Formats: sequence, C-alpha cells, structure tokens
Amino acid sequence: MTLYFRFDLRAQSELLTFLVISHLATRHSTGQWMSVENAVESSLFWPSAKPSDDDVVRRAMLASRALPLAQAIETESSLVLDGCTLASIFDSNLRLDFSSAVSRNIYNRCLDHLLHVKWYL
Repeated sequence: MTLYFRFDLRAQSELLTFLVISHLATRHSTGQWMSVENAVESSLFWPSAKPSDDDVVRRAMLASRALPLAQAIETESSLVLDGCTLASIFDSNLRLDFSSAVSRNIYNRCLDHLLHVKWYL
C-alpha cells in the first residue's frame, strides 16, 4: 500500500508540474494564462493518463491548482521561459525532463504544495 501511495503522489506531482510549466509557457508566449478549459484538457492528455473516472476528477482538481502555483512561481522567481529554457524542460517526446534544474525546482514546489494541502490522501 505504501508503494502505491508514493507512486500516486509522484504521478500527481508530475502532472501538476506539467500543468504549471504549461501555464508558464503559455504566459511567456501569449502574455496570458491558459484558460480553465485548456488546463483541464491538458491534464486529460498527460502521457501517463489512466482511463478511470475518478482520475478525470482528480486531474481536473489538479488543473485548478496549477494556475495559482504558476502565478506564485512567476511572481517569486526571475524564471524566463524562452525557447532555450523550454527546450531544456522537455525531452524530444515532449515529456518533462527532470535532469533540468528548472523542471526539478518546479516539481519540488508542486510536491511541497500537495504535501501541504494533503491532496494526495
């Protein structure tokens, strides 16, 4: 049971990281944040998607938490998501590349957030 718990928390943290980075990338390229609809849609297309109904609800809830985190990260850091930075965040298959310091920092922020709100329970 503990192993599943840890994987679930990790998977949720990775999805939240993906959504936060997507918000930041959208903000950088368009000057606006992703719409709620786009954030939820992005969560449904996450590469490790599982086709269960409760997953859809959990993904939508995570999508709703992504924007405030992205806004806080933008406000608190000097992160600039130019083309070079974006290229370092994603691998060639558009999956998060956690060898990137930017990805790891945002992941840690998302993990801390989920632990703080006890969202994973």
